[in-house]
Amino acid sequence: MAKKKIGFYGKLESTANNKAENLYIIVNKSSIVFVVKHIVKNEFVSVEHFEQTEEASSWSPLLAYLQNNSSLLQNYYKDIFLVMNGNRLILSQTDTKDDLIAAAHELELVHGHKLDEEIYTSPIANKHFLIYGIADELIAILNRYFPSGKWQHYTSYFLGNVIDNEVQVRIFEDCFIIYIVDKGITKLLNYYPIEGEDQNIYTLLNSCINAGINTNAFLLKVWGYEEGKHSFITKAAPYFAAKQIIQIEQVPNAYSSYFIF
Repeated sequence: MAKKKIGFYGKLESTANNKAENLYIIVNKSSIVFVVKHIVKNEFVSVEHFEQTEEASSWSPLLAYLQNNSSLLQNYYKDIFLVMNGNRLILSQTDTKDDLIAAAHELELVHGHKLDEEIYTSPIANKHFLIYGIADELIAILNRYFPSGKWQHYTSYFLGNVIDNEVQVRIFEDCFIIYIVDKGITKLLNYYPIEGEDQNIYTLLNSCINAGINTNAFLLKVWGYEEGKHSFITKAAPYFAAKQIIQIEQVPNAYSSYFIF
């Protein structure tokens, strides 16, 4: 994961005695993104995006980065958050926070059995619970560098937001999330691989059908859209009441998927 895809750098105001920024480290199966946010100004200051190279087969680059920069990170940032992002998760209505075996069985029923992972659950609004697995090789990193628990799954950041009727789409390099809320109630949350244009359109509209909603009454809200690259969004948009593409100042709109904080 050492190949840098892109980087934007603004002026940092943090010092050892005046910590003005937070650092977010977003990790998924194909990339690591470092995002710096100014706490007072509520602005994203810097971004670094690294893609996994073919020879990288573990999380050792992330471990090495944290080891080599641990003192610098602690001295200059007020808070550091590790954000896991992956599709091995389910949204459950079963309270399994005290029964991880039951949670593991529920996760395996949907995604299949996987060795060498630890199961976690997070309570979400509307009596939902997020169940997800973290690879064992990452647990040591989490426990060592984030003992305060300042890490969680990506979807935890936006599932608790109060919204009415929306179909949210968040686009990443190789996948996109569809999150459907009907009258304030979560109806669907899932990750899908990015495929051909027709298949992506079918996936989006079929997800809405499976959730039992009439798209003509819903807002389509999109993060991470790139002109000329994600045409399935513009072709699917007429099926919805309206569309909104989230704009992020100072950085390309393609990176707005990561800015959920």
